[in-house]
Amino acid sequence: MHFIFRRPYPKSDDAEISNSTVAPFSDRLMMYHKSLFGSTSIGFYGVAIGTSQRAELVMHFSRLSVELRKYMEDGTNIMIKNKWMEQPPGTMDKVKLTQQKKQN
Repeated sequence: MHFIFRRPYPKSDDAEISNSTVAPFSDRLMMYHKSLFGSTSIGFYGVAIGTSQRAELVMHFSRLSVELRKYMEDGTNIMIKNKWMEQPPGTMDKVKLTQQKKQN
C-alpha cells in the first residue's frame, strides 16, 4: 500500500477579503448564536463554581456570571424589540379563570 503525502497548498489571496458590502449572515442569526454561547458560558461558570475549591475563584466566577447575565439581558431586549424572540409559554392567569367560572 502506498501513501501519497501532498504538501498543503497555501490559501489564495482572494479567499480572505471580499469587496461585498452585504453581511453574509443575518443579524437575527448572529444574535441567536451570541445568546447560545452566552447561556453556555453561564452554565460553565456554574460548573466551575460547584467544582472549585478556592473561595476567591468562586467569588470571581459568581461576579462574572452576574456580569454576563446583564450582558445577555441587553441581547434579549434587542431580540424582543426586533420580534426575533417569541414569548415562552406561561401559566394561565388563575385569578382570571376563577372570575370567569364565577360569572358562568
